Amino acid sequence: MLYLNKGQENTLVLNINNNSRDTFTEYTLIFTHIMSKEIKSYTIQTNDPNEFFQNIRYCTITLDFTTDDLNYEGQYQLNIYGQPNNQLVFIGMVVLDGTAESNPFTEYISQNETNENYIYIQE
Repeated sequence: MLYLNKGQENTLVLNINNNSRDTFTEYTLIFTHIMSKEIKSYTIQTNDPNEFFQNIRYCTITLDFTTDDLNYEGQYQLNIYGQPNNQLVFIGMVVLDGTAESNPFTEYISQNETNENYIYIQE
């Protein structure tokens, strides 16, 4: 599981580079929010030899959420596809943490109500 921060630059270290997968020219990261089903995608170009040919084991990418942020905090499913043939190379979960400016719901507590929950177990 990956942990990302809302409204910040997030650095990911991935084992994708052009030495291991030279057939892919770019990667598409697709984030799907679990609750709202909103989909947001980011594209990473791997054509720069200075960045993606230096290390034979991994590369470092930066997702800049200061300018192009995900809308909701919480859990996302992350699918990474290698382009140009749209091959699925990774499936995982992401937790997006952040500081909510206000509560996403309004709490209402009645003055004259007793709220009790019972669980009955049969033998």
